[in-house]
Amino acid sequence: MGLVFSVLLCAMNSYLTLSFGVIEEGPTIAALFFFALMLPFGAKSITATEMVIVATMGSAGGSLGFISNFYAAKAMTGEPYSILDMTLFGIVSSLVGLAMAIPLRQLLILKEDLPWPGAKAVETVVRTLIDKGDPRQAVILLGSFVALCAYVVLNDEDGYAKVPSALALGSAAVAATATTPAIAATGLALYGGAIALSPFAIGSAYLMGLRTGIGFLVGAAFLMVGASWFGFSPIGHPEITDAPHKFYWPGLGFLVASGLTALALNWRTIAGALRSMISIGGKSEDPDPPLSPKLLLAFGTVAFVSCALVLNLRFALNLGLVVMLVVVAGLIQNIIATRAAAQTNFNPARVMGILLQGITALFGGSSAAVNLTGAGFVSGSGAQASLLTADMVYGRSFKVPSRWQFWTQTLTVVPCALASAYMFDWILSDKARFEKMPSPVARMWAESANIFDKGFDALPAGASSWLLGGAIVGVLYTLLEHLPAVRKWLPESTGIGLGLVLSPALSLGFFVGGFLLWIVLGRWLKWSDATLTTIAVASIVAEGIGGVLKPVLHVVGWMPG
Repeated sequence: MGLVFSVLLCAMNSYLTLSFGVIEEGPTIAALFFFALMLPFGAKSITATEMVIVATMGSAGGSLGFISNFYAAKAMTGEPYSILDMTLFGIVSSLVGLAMAIPLRQLLILKEDLPWPGAKAVETVVRTLIDKGDPRQAVILLGSFVALCAYVVLNDEDGYAKVPSALALGSAAVAATATTPAIAATGLALYGGAIALSPFAIGSAYLMGLRTGIGFLVGAAFLMVGASWFGFSPIGHPEITDAPHKFYWPGLGFLVASGLTALALNWRTIAGALRSMISIGGKSEDPDPPLSPKLLLAFGTVAFVSCALVLNLRFALNLGLVVMLVVVAGLIQNIIATRAAAQTNFNPARVMGILLQGITALFGGSSAAVNLTGAGFVSGSGAQASLLTADMVYGRSFKVPSRWQFWTQTLTVVPCALASAYMFDWILSDKARFEKMPSPVARMWAESANIFDKGFDALPAGASSWLLGGAIVGVLYTLLEHLPAVRKWLPESTGIGLGLVLSPALSLGFFVGGFLLWIVLGRWLKWSDATLTTIAVASIVAEGIGGVLKPVLHVVGWMPG
């Protein structure tokens, strides 16, 4: 079951990360669905160890789906990778990440007392299902999943067109004939104004928090106002109603600058992580080592040698660049990113990818095809190292041997690398479909690659000014958000940044989802956290499965179009 969930979540997240820019890694999804599917066979007899193993394998596959952003960025900047190259890259970068998870566990679990909010949330879900044996959650999960998956298949976005996929705000036809930029009077539809009825947006909004949902609202409002006032979407051109989010330069500047500022503000955390590396070579006091010293040496040798061969022979990286990626991307950035996730439940993989692109360029790999491998290594090795480390936190709480988690996650590497490669190849096979997807992370990496390759002259006219403006606002906003007395009153910066690069319809969908689950169902109707989490998980999976199911129904002739 763990292997099935890992492959399924990998394929699903390969689609979702290009559609929304965020993913749900998968441990909670795998645990809930495993429990629900085992109900007819006596779910109450499932042990905590079985739940932990399935959750670990599910998170391994789900997180590797993020690597599709790397494949998409390459396709945006030149010739796309072949299935063989994508598969090989996914395998060797994952093996390096698995090897690096050993020192990460030593540093961040055994030697430090970090909060690990994400891992603790998974632990809570597992305990709720195992200790209390709450069968209602399984019924709610399956019922919500079936209903929402049916909605995705029946909607008018490449589906049976029986239900709407979005609610337009006003009339685009009326707005197109207006002679002034009075958005309120002419309708917001011309400027992308709509609410996407997306199960993924609704479910993810609950897991990300209400502040993040409000951040999406702020980003969408800026794009719709800017479409009129700043000329993102000129009046009288109804054919470009979704144009505001195509003007993603302020959002790119905001996301990168806010991420870098957050890292700078947490310099003590970063310094502590780097300082703790000095003690890696000391005597281990780990009572439950994932690998013996000899086995770790053998595994690490296989991982690093295979990585060097693949990146040198298939991706034209010299050995100096390979060593840099292994050391900087494989270890140092994983320590920083994993520690950030352990403290805040936010992994700064997006901005880390751009940082590694810059470092790759400094080491002589300035061409877009080469410096993108820095971002690729973040998404490949980081997916395995950070998530396995977090999985070992709740595994340790249930006294599951760490070596069981290590080897069962290792079993997912090859099938999930194949799943991500074939899934992206299928997405890319329809050029219109690929270009239609927002792909905010991939576009960030692609534009960064062009800047490192050709300089700022490669940007469209006016883009550099908006990029700089967004960066300045991102720095100032993050500094303001860092003040505890002010933070609780401010929309979350990550939501604003993503809201500036996603379509207004999707951003408004995230906001409505957050308001519905946090305020209406949670605060007003007093639904439990467990039930809301179950609905959120069902929403995320329904979007992924339904989105993949529609083209399958087209192929077999069961759906017109």
